[in-house]
Amino acid sequence: MMRTRLCLAMPVFLIVVVLLAAVSVARAAGQEGNTQAGDDGPIARLTHYFESVETLAGAFRQTTRAETGEVIEEATGQFVMARPQRFVWDYQTPWEQLIVSDGEKLWVHDVALEQVVVRPLEEALGVGAAQLLSGDLSRLEENFSLTAGGEDVVILRPTDPAWDFQRVRLELEEGVPVSITVEDGLGQRVEVVLRDLTLNPEVSPGRFRFDPPAGADVMQGS
Repeated sequence: MMRTRLCLAMPVFLIVVVLLAAVSVARAAGQEGNTQAGDDGPIARLTHYFESVETLAGAFRQTTRAETGEVIEEATGQFVMARPQRFVWDYQTPWEQLIVSDGEKLWVHDVALEQVVVRPLEEALGVGAAQLLSGDLSRLEENFSLTAGGEDVVILRPTDPAWDFQRVRLELEEGVPVSITVEDGLGQRVEVVLRDLTLNPEVSPGRFRFDPPAGADVMQGS
């Protein structure tokens, strides 16, 4: 029987990936009318990031906290991304789990369980993330607001109740996202800290191709 271990907050993970990879977010940020930041504010810097960064690689630490602030889970790993929809998110602790998108399909490989779940990327992203990647600016502006939360902070709030999160805090350092905190509306908070970042590294297209290893149990996700 197929078992999966997706307690690494899949919807939250996908939101993080989308925020780092979606060009449409930058376009929305540049035109969002409810912001109070000037041309040199955090939203302008976020816009510049999306305009200038096509590939990104580095390490991450993901911490999930309960409403009380207690740490529920910690995970670490490496990642590489190429806009608009290709990425490899390689969890190394607390167990090995590889998540790969080739732009059309999303593959989740649990190494220890020798299991692979594959599904269409657009279906896996869900309502909120799919809108971020859609490139439909009018829909994005209707359902998503961006405000400056400080000198180097952008706050993102969805207005559509179908979205998988309530609030995102995005922190920038020298114009590059280094921390993304997602609140799910139920008190749980997930923070992803990015480090050892390399902007615009050369990445072979084959890096985002996933071939299930021999003997792995492959299931089409629903």
